[in-house]
Amino acid sequence: MNDETSARALFPESDPTATAHRAADWASTALGPIDTWPAELTAAVRTVVPSRVPMLLCWGPELVQIFNDAFRPLLGEKFPAAVAQRASECWGEIWDFVGALFAQAQRGEPTLSERMQLFMHRFGYTEETYWTFSYSPVRAADGTVAGIFVATTDVTEQVLAERRAAVLRELGQLSMTETDTADDACRAALGLLAGHEDDLPFGSAHLCRDEVTVTVAEFGTAPGAASDLPEVIARVAESGKAETVADLGRDGDTAVVLPLPVSAGGPAGSLVLGISRFRELNEQYRVFLDMVAVRVSTALSDAQAYEAERRRAAELAELDAAKSRFFENVSHEFRTPLTLLLGPLQTLLDEHAAALPPAQVDAVAAARRAALRLQRLVDMLLDVARGDAGRLDAHTEPTDIVAVTREAAELFRDAADRAGLALLVDVDNVPTRYVATDRAMWTHIVLNLLSNAMKFTPEGSVAVSLRGDGANLVLRVADTGTGIAEAERGKIFDRFYQIGDRSGRSREGSGIGLSLVAQFVAALGGSVSVDAVAPHGSVFTVTVPAVPSAQPAPRAADDVVASAGAAYLGEAEAWRPVATPGAGPREGQPRLLLVEDNADMRDHLVDLLAAQGWHVDVTADAESALERIRTEVPDLLLSDVMLPGRSGLSLLQDVRGDERLVRLPVILLTARAGSESAVEGLRAGADDYVVKPFHPSELIARVRVHLEMSRLREALLAAGEREAASLRTALDTRSVTSRAVGLLMAAHRVDADTAFAQLSAMSQATNVKVRTLAAEIVENFTASLAEPGPPQP
Repeated sequence: MNDETSARALFPESDPTATAHRAADWASTALGPIDTWPAELTAAVRTVVPSRVPMLLCWGPELVQIFNDAFRPLLGEKFPAAVAQRASECWGEIWDFVGALFAQAQRGEPTLSERMQLFMHRFGYTEETYWTFSYSPVRAADGTVAGIFVATTDVTEQVLAERRAAVLRELGQLSMTETDTADDACRAALGLLAGHEDDLPFGSAHLCRDEVTVTVAEFGTAPGAASDLPEVIARVAESGKAETVADLGRDGDTAVVLPLPVSAGGPAGSLVLGISRFRELNEQYRVFLDMVAVRVSTALSDAQAYEAERRRAAELAELDAAKSRFFENVSHEFRTPLTLLLGPLQTLLDEHAAALPPAQVDAVAAARRAALRLQRLVDMLLDVARGDAGRLDAHTEPTDIVAVTREAAELFRDAADRAGLALLVDVDNVPTRYVATDRAMWTHIVLNLLSNAMKFTPEGSVAVSLRGDGANLVLRVADTGTGIAEAERGKIFDRFYQIGDRSGRSREGSGIGLSLVAQFVAALGGSVSVDAVAPHGSVFTVTVPAVPSAQPAPRAADDVVASAGAAYLGEAEAWRPVATPGAGPREGQPRLLLVEDNADMRDHLVDLLAAQGWHVDVTADAESALERIRTEVPDLLLSDVMLPGRSGLSLLQDVRGDERLVRLPVILLTARAGSESAVEGLRAGADDYVVKPFHPSELIARVRVHLEMSRLREALLAAGEREAASLRTALDTRSVTSRAVGLLMAAHRVDADTAFAQLSAMSQATNVKVRTLAAEIVENFTASLAEPGPPQP
């Protein structure tokens, strides 16, 4: 085999590397002609050449090079001279370092170098590079080292990316809170950049002052100034477009001048960043410089914003105080109309209930409960305002803590019995019965926690206990209710936070109660927490100092509990369960399904709707409503949006997703005002959207309109079905006359008798037999099916 044939056998590929190896004058190297190479060398070449990993083979004492095409990009301008070249000649600029590693491998000792910095000359300049490579001895049959495998990975871009990311990370962590001016911000940023001379050998910052660009910070060894550098700095500051300036000074340095924009508007100045002499200004380098400029601009913006923020701080403090005063004033203003509501309502119930019809007594009682609930909300808003103003202070007085806690808990005894819950009260086992505390705050804490426990416990029990723990009192309210997810427990005491889609007796609530509990407990010098209870439920734990005091006045507990508890009981009264359904609807009587969780609102709506002669079924949640609808489809669904568990919108989505219910009229009721809420409901598929408070006659009118529209729609659909059935019967018959009658029925939207009369009239007018005329109509219709446009009978 001649040398050319051997070369083609060893280097068969068509890539530039294989071509160069076939063309090499191997006979003039220490390896000699290819057909004289030892088996170990040819085997090694057959391993290296097809590999997709960059690999170099150096053979013999002179380390003659053979490499694959994956290695070629690493050579740069050294290719193709590197083919069959001695390693010491190819890598002359780094031989002082790698020569020792080759020598070590030639002694039979493999080497591994990771992320090694080497300054190489591959693209016409001295280049900073980083490599991970290994030298592995290749042994001959006699055990001596005949060659060296070099497996190489160029990690330059990875190292540079990590190094530059660290610079940007440090700039991003630069704190501007200790700098007062933009100059300080620039000095701090450039002081940090000064420690990264590998990528940024020098730099300077220039800010615009009265249409003049002023240098405010520098780092590194500044190059000799180019004649046009000041003009470039000013031009970039004005235009906002970066420019590159080359051949700065005697050493020919290059710098990029970048704009420094701030959030308030255009550029605030310019940033000059020097380019490393050992790296090409490629896209990655340019992106890095742009990001440095962005970070410095952010520092400038932060410095300016920090000063503006300090100016706004006083304004915000005054605004916050004004907000607190507003809440407090509005809360006080509410008290007068509430007093005028509650007083007459209570008088009616106390003195005139016997003279009023039962329905009116119930209506007055419901109005009083609504007013009490509004009073409770006003009181909470007032406490919020006081807390925000820092005036929610505890007013301690001698308190029978056992009596207050027991009386507050027993207020819910009737509500618990109605709900089928066991109310367990264990408050006597305390070492200190008489303590100095704020009696009203403690009462609200107990009432609020009990109210929540009752609200979210559909079955089982609610337990209240009071114990002593050293110098503290520990109140626990535990329930077997729906529980609180672990992710929610850290937020449950936040202002206005409410758990979404939580099942309970009502979806109503302001999200203020538990946050006020936390504020009251803090004012008493204690703490509050919530934990899960196995297998389900929650336990709220309140710990407050037990400061012994003298015995309070008799009945003091009753007075404070009675005044605070009325509003809580009014809310609990609205959780009454849905009454057992009565008789079904009469023949032809419209049937409505009402979904409302508030018992008072439910009773009010039932009275309004039933007075119109409509039959009303009621449920308090979406799941029960959906089950009722699928059992017997009503004529109209009237649902509140805010329901315990799933919302009214979720119920609507299920209804519209059922083919049998797509035409069911749905009206949503909501306390959320505004066009966005209405659009949300209508977009979900509601037929109408009524905002509380509404006028009774408006609601009745809307329900009546949708009932009538639904009736007419169903009648039209039924008539259409009957007409279609008649047409299908006519077309299915073999009689040509019957088919023609069917076509006339469809074309003129008439019944069969009218269509036959029209056919007879046409026969008399044209003096054509009915059967012949019918055949022509059918034939024309059949022909028209093959033509564009609507068929014409």
